[in-house]
Amino acid sequence: MTTYPPLQPLEFVLMQGMTEPQRMLFLTSYNAEKKDGAVAVLLAFFLGGLGAHRFYLRQYGLGILYVLFCWALIPHLIAFIECFFLPARVRRFNEEQAYLLARQVAASFPTASTAAAPPPAYGTLRG
Repeated sequence: MTTYPPLQPLEFVLMQGMTEPQRMLFLTSYNAEKKDGAVAVLLAFFLGGLGAHRFYLRQYGLGILYVLFCWALIPHLIAFIECFFLPARVRRFNEEQAYLLARQVAASFPTASTAAAPPPAYGTLRG
């Protein structure tokens, strides 16, 4: 019988190669950016005809489209159907945000090899 290593949340996988300041920055930024699936479902159920769940997930174009057609019942019906698909969309949104923030954090901190090498003194390089 094969045993597999336990699955870890994506945040922990992305933080494995980070230093402590990078981890702190990543976690604070990620916790500020991530969305909750229950909130998205409740917004879709109660205010879905106005596109509140789309604005919550930063899909502004679709949110405006919902607002423009809120007088018809079509956005309300679509929002009710979307209630069943929103948890997966929120997970995908959070994964995209985690990857984006991990790349931004890695780019904002210098690596150990570039931080250890001081810049050359002025006038020492001759070409």
